[in-house]
Amino acid sequence: MKNYLLFDLDGTLTDPMVGITSSVKYALSRFGIEVKYLKELIPFIGPPLAESFQVFYGFSEEQAEKAVEYYREYFSPKGIFENEIYGGIAEMLSELSEAGFELVLATSKPHIYAKQILKHFGIEDYFSFVAGSELDGTRVKKEEVIQYALDMCHVSPEKAIMVGDRKHDIIGAAACGVESVGVLYGYGSREELREAGADHLVSSVKELKELLWNQDKTEMEKDEAMVRFGIIGTGKIADKFYQANRFGREFELTAVYSRSLDKAKEFGFRKGNLVYFDDLEEFAKSDAFDAVYIASPNCCHHDQAIAMMRAGKHVLCEKPMASNYEEAAEMFRVAEEEGVILLEAMRSIYTPGFLKMTEYMESLGTIRRATIQYCQYSSRYDNFKRGIIENAFKPELSNGALMDIGVYTVACMIRLFGAPKSIKAVGVKLQNGVDGAGTILMEYEDMIGEAIYSKITDSAMPSQIQGEDGSMLIKEIENVKDLRISRKKVDQSIHFEQSDNTLNHETDAFIKMIKTGTGWEEGREITLETMKVLDEARRQMDIVFPADQKEGKE
Repeated sequence: MKNYLLFDLDGTLTDPMVGITSSVKYALSRFGIEVKYLKELIPFIGPPLAESFQVFYGFSEEQAEKAVEYYREYFSPKGIFENEIYGGIAEMLSELSEAGFELVLATSKPHIYAKQILKHFGIEDYFSFVAGSELDGTRVKKEEVIQYALDMCHVSPEKAIMVGDRKHDIIGAAACGVESVGVLYGYGSREELREAGADHLVSSVKELKELLWNQDKTEMEKDEAMVRFGIIGTGKIADKFYQANRFGREFELTAVYSRSLDKAKEFGFRKGNLVYFDDLEEFAKSDAFDAVYIASPNCCHHDQAIAMMRAGKHVLCEKPMASNYEEAAEMFRVAEEEGVILLEAMRSIYTPGFLKMTEYMESLGTIRRATIQYCQYSSRYDNFKRGIIENAFKPELSNGALMDIGVYTVACMIRLFGAPKSIKAVGVKLQNGVDGAGTILMEYEDMIGEAIYSKITDSAMPSQIQGEDGSMLIKEIENVKDLRISRKKVDQSIHFEQSDNTLNHETDAFIKMIKTGTGWEEGREITLETMKVLDEARRQMDIVFPADQKEGKE
């Protein structure tokens, strides 16, 4: 089953005839060339624009570039919306997305225009990524666009299908090793598409949907099957995980492990017909589940995850995945050896709100500073001050503010901007040696990052991302719902409807990785780079865990 579906835009999803041909007619008129009928300019639909001016009107490269500028004078304010969506497309995209396919737009049109068109027709939410050209002419050839989409989505060619209506789509797909589908309801003829080497031809949107949907009936049935989960741990986060996923279309809880069998049964009460374990080895051997969610103390993650993976189980491990980089790297090595998926349950970066936030960041221009903060007075801190030390404040369990709260800020920073060149960390230690709060200054090539976190104070200040063209305030980085964007004295408030319990989104991503075998690579890199930062921050703040001295790890 090829789960990544790459779609061309013009002539495949929408009919842009009036808008494109009117824009071309306007551009030609600026050169003194008059065109009587718009249909004469239909060949411009599909190929790169500058190339078409050169091929069809003999323009020089310089003239073609100028023609593109004139074209955009008409297209940007008006032509972009002289467009119609083909009948059945919106419904097809909705059903494919709901079925778990990853939809990607791959167009030679500048992505800034492509995104406006998707939004205009209300179909932007079905696409996980939009690959297009740049206004400066970068990435106009179709093979460049397709390869860019594959690279940015971390997907191999054999996992993707390209759908388009012109030979450029088919030839571009072949150049990237991607299977192709030519649609005959667009602007390319059967002869053109067949000669280009299309793997499939369809005459209607209905046929296209059936082809994509029924690539392999057996595999489709497999893809729709539930993934059976076991849970290690019976605390609040484990229950929150179950509550978030209990109505998931592909999630089924079937087993629970706890060191206390009574606690396991208490946790599973009224959660279904479950199997209970108090022996980790027996739990790992069980065929009652396919994947496991690990919600035990941080210091246990490494050994428990490896035991599960050696038994062939996929692992979704609560953050932080490990006590240090060495443990995390070993866990991923075992995952690759056993052919299973390992993902850190970093809930914040998988929410729809966070993904939407990254899109709005494009309007800020070059980013120069990011202050990501998560400060939350712990419900267990009052007990700590009374001398009652609970797990959250026990460094011997690899706990503390950095590992429990700070990890969110660091992971978000790395998800957004990549790994820093260097860091400087300072923190506040409490009487038992555990860290209660801290700040990590993260140095990048052309910007500054600040990760601020605390378990002993709250904060009234939002996170902030500053760019040369504007700034963005994020109310809660751990669950992005509200943004405030300021650009040249114009303020914009944006609200996303999103549940307070967002643990289902990381689970959805995890299940998709299990079924497709792709998408885990980015999560791995974020986790490993995050652990490097945490290790160095702990070194600077003199925070040492017993796990750091462990020997004889597998």
